[in-house]
Amino acid sequence: MPAIGEPSVPLPFQEKLFSHGASAPVAYCPPAPTKQPESDTTGIVARTNGRRNEETRPCHLRTQAVPNAAGSAYVEQGRTKIVAAVYGPRQAGPGQQALSEGVVTVNLQFTPFCSRSTTREENAKRALFYNSVLQGSLASVVLLERYAKTAIEVNIMVLEDDGATLTAALSAASLALADASIEMRDIAAGATVHLHAGSGDARGTLLLDCDGEEEHSMPEGSAVLHLGLCPSRGVLCLIHSAGPLPPGLFEQMVLLAKDTAEAMAAEIRRCLESRVERRAAKRLKLIGGQAA
Repeated sequence: MPAIGEPSVPLPFQEKLFSHGASAPVAYCPPAPTKQPESDTTGIVARTNGRRNEETRPCHLRTQAVPNAAGSAYVEQGRTKIVAAVYGPRQAGPGQQALSEGVVTVNLQFTPFCSRSTTREENAKRALFYNSVLQGSLASVVLLERYAKTAIEVNIMVLEDDGATLTAALSAASLALADASIEMRDIAAGATVHLHAGSGDARGTLLLDCDGEEEHSMPEGSAVLHLGLCPSRGVLCLIHSAGPLPPGLFEQMVLLAKDTAEAMAAEIRRCLESRVERRAAKRLKLIGGQAA
């Protein structure tokens, strides 16, 4: 059984196409690790979709989702659907002209129809928080010193919110920046782990990549960890937690999220490599047509 982080598609990678010739998105769903954590939980949680505790939902990645953007990406993680578009680098505004480094601005928005369980007011508050977290994360990844007096705008639209939205948005934004050929220290990929509070003396159960129904059914005393990783550098670009986290379980949550983020980063690279191969094939076809 392959370890978590290995691709679920056979190697060598074969790109799939729709019947009309467009590139189909890459599917990704890592299996659970063969070795369970030493302090595995005492409780058993029946997941709504039958997944194992350490198993993600299927994830689809695609670049060039917005035609007029410098770079764009579409990420579908379970029923969570996110589109990210990058515009720029553009000349910075009047208040940013004196900056020696460039500026990354993030504008994340929830569509009014993205979820039935949250109101527009709640989504507006979440958007403010997500924008702050994502802007700091992406600013630490982009080589802003090479974009002096310019601004890079990242627009993120959450089409459907069904769990793990913050880390899925981070992955989508990173893929869109790479599609726009923005120079970065590393790509960024995210993962979300929940601690389902146990009963009595039980320490709780770790659940990876919960969907919206699982998130809203968490009992009192549960916790969540959002983690963003730059895998090539081995550096965290985002970490946020809410709820009580015992030290031992916190370490397990970080390790599980790290393995999953590395797997997501591998799929992001594969998606980018596929884009490069498509462009090269298209260029050769054009050169061949001109020569003929």
